[in-house]
Amino acid sequence: MKLQQLRYFAAVYEHRSFSAAAKHVNATQSGLSMHVSQIEQRYGVNLFSRSSSGVTPTEEGRSFYGEAVKVLAAARRAEDKLLILSKSVVGHVQIGLMPTFTRAVLTKALLRFNNEYPEVRLSISEAYSGTLAQEVTKGRLDFAVVPASLDFDDVLISKPMGEDRECLVCAADRELPMGENGVSLKQMSPLKLVLPGPGNARRHRIENYMQVNNIEVSERLEIDTMHGTLDLVSNSDWLSILPGVLCLPDLDGKRRQVMPLADPPLTVDYMRIETRKRPLSIAAQAFADVLQEELNSALEVNPISRH
Repeated sequence: MKLQQLRYFAAVYEHRSFSAAAKHVNATQSGLSMHVSQIEQRYGVNLFSRSSSGVTPTEEGRSFYGEAVKVLAAARRAEDKLLILSKSVVGHVQIGLMPTFTRAVLTKALLRFNNEYPEVRLSISEAYSGTLAQEVTKGRLDFAVVPASLDFDDVLISKPMGEDRECLVCAADRELPMGENGVSLKQMSPLKLVLPGPGNARRHRIENYMQVNNIEVSERLEIDTMHGTLDLVSNSDWLSILPGVLCLPDLDGKRRQVMPLADPPLTVDYMRIETRKRPLSIAAQAFADVLQEELNSALEVNPISRH
């Protein structure tokens, strides 16, 4: 069996469509269908159930995919071994990050990486977790960083990166009922709260926190832009709940106050996601390592505004 056939099969499996898979691997739909059919005919198995709406993997297809991605991953590692032997770290790395990372972690990571690996070209995309997961699944990103509340299928794998504290963010001149470890929202309700949209992985956890702790919300506003949320809360009586790392540029307290949630606290875990069939290249792993180190440093900072 040819390696190309495995790549074509995996693409159809992941996209659930011959046409979408063909576009992804720069092949014709008929060519892709022919290669998959050749595998099925040679071994006497049906890998997909075909219909006018797309394809669905059979039980045999799901089992075969698990083995196919192991072979594709091994081929990627073999190629990386040749790069190590040639002492060359080059390539184009495509990364997806949440606004949390692009605001407070990315700049230091980029400067370090560019200095250490000048031959590697980086492309950074900013989006929320649902979009980033889709882009990794489709192979458009080498990896992405998302909150750990996402559920994953058999295409993606995840690796933990660290735990952050969720914080209340409000206007700089607002009086807050401070506790020993942060601010208690129970003492501030009812709240006018800015929330991320339903596609944001943190949305459900924040709403569940409000419900479980009997925190009243009088008004809700959905904003799926970080800058829009920050600008609104700094110029009004609206509040928002944002990750501590994202808030590090605001700890001087000049435009906004930042206080960790307490009584009880609320945390968010970060993780790196990638596909099973495509282990990180040397260049992508190098950037992942730099990003991890910068995140570790950011998580050591206590996210409380200084006045």
